[in-house]
Amino acid sequence: MRPLNNSQTLFDDNGRRIPYEGMRVFNEVSLQYYKINQPEINFEEILSNSQKYANVDSKITAESFEYTCVELKKKIKRNSSLKNLFKGVCVPFVCPKSSPEKDLGAELEKVALPSVASSFKAAYPSLHCKATLQGSSQLSDRLSVSPNSRYEDFVKTHKDRTIVGWYFPQALQENDITSQSAQMKTIPTYDGLVLSGGVDAAAALVGSPGLLINENDYPPVLCLSALKHEDERLMLCFKSYGHHLEFWGMSQMLTPEITQVSEQWSGGLTLFTAID
Repeated sequence: MRPLNNSQTLFDDNGRRIPYEGMRVFNEVSLQYYKINQPEINFEEILSNSQKYANVDSKITAESFEYTCVELKKKIKRNSSLKNLFKGVCVPFVCPKSSPEKDLGAELEKVALPSVASSFKAAYPSLHCKATLQGSSQLSDRLSVSPNSRYEDFVKTHKDRTIVGWYFPQALQENDITSQSAQMKTIPTYDGLVLSGGVDAAAALVGSPGLLINENDYPPVLCLSALKHEDERLMLCFKSYGHHLEFWGMSQMLTPEITQVSEQWSGGLTLFTAID
């Protein structure tokens, strides 16, 4: 692995973070075995799904949604360290302002996951969408923001503003959970760029419910690593089971002392801003 050098581009020609010394990754250069097909970017359809299934403000127009996302893209592509993010899979999303469920876990469990399920079932009525929590684990009152993730910026904006932006689901593919969070310390501070968490990834799946359906390849597991469960053995993720869509709170432990580093696990990055 190369020494860390923030003056160079931080992402390769597939939009994946280039590993540096100290990161735990499955492959230094990804073999691209687990893939997401770039979905068609249809801002009108994404907004329609988000308004129908996630209670996004009906006053937001497809034109304003598209304009704001395009401006975010133009701005970051002027940044030499970050511009290659858009060489990877990129998914526009709209996330409604926070629900009355202020707790991170309760909002994910009671609001975001049902919205994902409703959108997915409407698009694929013969398939299932379900949530599984291993053991006796729960989400309500059990989640916090991971250190270094910068996700507190998203949470703060989300409290009283509708958010739009881009989800990069494969930016941190093949990194272990700790490295996904730790590498944020080495990304130059950039307004609105955070490690992906729960409601933002969920919003992307509401807008683009077929994101993890891949007829020809196996899709990765989408890690929600900006969120930390109080049981540190657990990681949160969206994954496919066949063509079905599932949310899991699952063990990240390879042994009682060692966490997994998996070719299939993929942390994401989220680029966002508020919209009126």
